[in-house]
Amino acid sequence: MLRIIFIFCFAICCVNTKSFCQAKDSITLYNGEVLVGAVQGSNLGVISIDDIDLKMLNIKLFKIKTLVIFERFKIETIDKEIYFGTLKTSDKYGWVDIHTSDGKNIPIHITKIYQLISVDNDFFKRLNGNISAGMSFTKSSGIGQVNFNASLQYATKLFDYYLSASTIGSIDSGKYSRDNENFQLLATYDLTPTWFVAGAGQYQRNLELSIARRYLGMFGPGNKLIIRKNLRLLATTGITFSQEKSTEGVSSGLLWEVPIMFQFNFYQFSHPDIQISSSQSVYFSLSQKGRVRYDGSTTFSWQLIRYFYINISPYTNYDSKPPTGSGSNFDFGIVFGLSYKF
Repeated sequence: MLRIIFIFCFAICCVNTKSFCQAKDSITLYNGEVLVGAVQGSNLGVISIDDIDLKMLNIKLFKIKTLVIFERFKIETIDKEIYFGTLKTSDKYGWVDIHTSDGKNIPIHITKIYQLISVDNDFFKRLNGNISAGMSFTKSSGIGQVNFNASLQYATKLFDYYLSASTIGSIDSGKYSRDNENFQLLATYDLTPTWFVAGAGQYQRNLELSIARRYLGMFGPGNKLIIRKNLRLLATTGITFSQEKSTEGVSSGLLWEVPIMFQFNFYQFSHPDIQISSSQSVYFSLSQKGRVRYDGSTTFSWQLIRYFYINISPYTNYDSKPPTGSGSNFDFGIVFGLSYKF
């Protein structure tokens, strides 16, 4: 029994010693503050580190003086290059040396890092997103409404996954009405540093356009048109197939469309701290002659404190040939909310 206890204690000591001796990532800021821990990833001008004292922190890249990362990452730059390797401090402040898997050392300014994706198997290191809720006003009801939005991004060495959900509902005379809903799962795979292929599944509901539900699938190529320090613009096209059911209970057959979709992100971290995210999509029908649909939404975010933001999100939906019984082919709204980003 004593031998078993001794072996157990020895094993624990070995594990703890290994954990303690394992090299830690570090970030030194221009204000002199030093953070030590495990870098989780980076996206849209912000790097996340699990600090050993302060827990999870999000640091803006332009504030970083030196950066050291021992774990291997997939590193995407604003010059549309992709590397796999570690990051070591450079002899110039604000720069790092990328030590690639094939032995190359590539110097780069820290603010030119577009995205860092861990190639570790830790699920939570690859996960980020936001949750928001608030009040809104829409044309469909003319009364105050409640809204909920959430988005998640999960990245791997080969694929990026994006999950988004939004719902707007109204309460009138004690009854809750689901006025507008949108759920989407999108997956992308990089073919080159510039080109990618995308596939998506989507559910939509819009009572103003008499859509009780729409199921939609999409597949096609995309391109990273513009990647800069503070903005990016992606474009995707291909083919979509969908099936609709109107609020009168009439179901359509299988509908085919050609989409043109744009995703735009802008961020400014100097005062004021502003972030803009916009998604604009146009669908040209192949099944119904002359039918054109448009879905657009834009979110403006202002940071209040650390992880909390105020959001203003106008959205627009248009359908040149909505289902029979619809009294309108156009819907719009403005959503106000408070969001938490992680």
